[in-house]
Amino acid sequence: MFSWIEMVGHLSNAIFAFGTGFRNIVYLRLSLITASALEIIYNFFVSGKPLWSPILWSSAIIAINIFQVFYILYQKRFLNLSPDERKVFNMIGSKMDILNFKRFMKAGNWDIYPEHKEIIAENEATERLYLLVEGEAEVKVRHKHITTIKKGNFIGEMSFLSGELPSAHVSTLTPSKILSWEKGKLRMMINKNDELRHEIHSLFSNDLIFKLINQNKKGII
Repeated sequence: MFSWIEMVGHLSNAIFAFGTGFRNIVYLRLSLITASALEIIYNFFVSGKPLWSPILWSSAIIAINIFQVFYILYQKRFLNLSPDERKVFNMIGSKMDILNFKRFMKAGNWDIYPEHKEIIAENEATERLYLLVEGEAEVKVRHKHITTIKKGNFIGEMSFLSGELPSAHVSTLTPSKILSWEKGKLRMMINKNDELRHEIHSLFSNDLIFKLINQNKKGII
């Protein structure tokens, strides 16, 4: 017959062995935590005095995996995108870190613009950066039609990057859903996060290249 401490040791090893078969990473880490806790009990009572070396290593395994479980659950909370966020993610955010994408979305404001509503005025300062999520917008320079902006494109990114006044007038052609950010707050946010700054600048660069090549743009907003 096994003693109770021997049973604890066998149970610990069994959980280690079977736990590696979990495909769910949270279950895998929880099994490691449970097995390590049993390993601590085993090494504390198995001999006349505690075996501190394996106890300390088991404690380290527990601490690391508890941290990882909480981090995974924290990330999963951010993966629960709203329908509007999912739409934007599919448009522009699929190459962004999900936590950075959620921070980017949280900083924005949603608005519904009616038809023929001005978004940006030519040579007039604007305090906001825009993303056309639904609808269409028209770009004019000196009252001349230049191009039509489709959903999934930014409006005002060049003036955001350069700090210069917008070089074109933009207004909606159809009722449109628009996500916008206050430029000052957005700059402060990305200046504190190098990864986010790189991701957003990459989005702007891709957006501008798409406009120049595929829409034959004559003026940059």
